[in-house]
Amino acid sequence: MVDRQVPDDFPGIMTAIYAVNGIEVEPTVTISDSLPDASARVDRAWEEQAAAHQLFGSDNTFYILAPDTRGHEVGWIHVRDSIGSELPSRIRTGTGNAEFLTVSEDGRVMCAVSTEESDTWIVVHRFP
Repeated sequence: MVDRQVPDDFPGIMTAIYAVNGIEVEPTVTISDSLPDASARVDRAWEEQAAAHQLFGSDNTFYILAPDTRGHEVGWIHVRDSIGSELPSRIRTGTGNAEFLTVSEDGRVMCAVSTEESDTWIVVHRFP
């Protein structure tokens, strides 16, 4: 964790959750969970989308919503990913589920992983 306060104009937790789970949400990437290398594909797809949409700040920093059922109570956490790869797999190992939401330091870009029926989605959303 990096010691930094969440900016006042940052997206609200429920706004971000709805941007991933709303009825009209379309995934940027869909990966079938039935593929033998599904986890590796999710890792690569998330990394590609996060990089392409400039999620990472200086020193690989970004905000993450605590990836558990009470994450909305904890709120946004400013983190540095010192490993730099396979974040979805690492979260799955720690929580049993690969779902998580991340937001860029400026609060404008979200790159999330969501599980939907028999697929895993990478969702990219831009906040106004």
